[in-house]
Amino acid sequence: MRRLAALVAGVLVLAGCGSTTTATPPPVSTVVETDEFNETDVMFLQMTVPHHRAGLEIVRLAEDRPVRAEVKTLAAAIEVTQLSEVDSMTKWLADWEQPETAGDNPQLHAGHGGDHSTSPEAIAELAATGPAEFEKAFLNLLIGHQHNAVAMAKLEKEGGVNPQAKDLAERIFNSRTAQIAQMLGYLE
Repeated sequence: MRRLAALVAGVLVLAGCGSTTTATPPPVSTVVETDEFNETDVMFLQMTVPHHRAGLEIVRLAEDRPVRAEVKTLAAAIEVTQLSEVDSMTKWLADWEQPETAGDNPQLHAGHGGDHSTSPEAIAELAATGPAEFEKAFLNLLIGHQHNAVAMAKLEKEGGVNPQAKDLAERIFNSRTAQIAQMLGYLE
């Protein structure tokens, strides 16, 4: 029930509830599922699964911290979305008989713009941030984190062949770009 409430609240926030613009529902996906994939599809998923898991660690820090209600709502919406996306990505990798991650060697990501993950040290530093500074530090770290998601999605959009992975990349690109704009507004 908590997740459903968070999802509804997140959709309202992301849809611009309370603004003067009218929200339109996202288009229904017409992606044809296929098992065709290439190295870019695999690397995108292998980079994005741990990236999302780090994002989940970040957004969960806002649950019991003194942040504005709209920041809590956004964090909860991100959690619901990324949990669903991780489920899809790990299923596709399993279906393709590929491991969930490419490993920890930084050289593995050299051809994909480097390692786009948020370090455990950065997350630990955020967790140790005092109440007065937490919201600003949280938003800044999450903006950087989501920017990296946009960069990975762009790589998939340009080089992937799997329709499901490319559709996910498009959704990540659009939603994270909107989240970044929203969070930058919170920092003003």
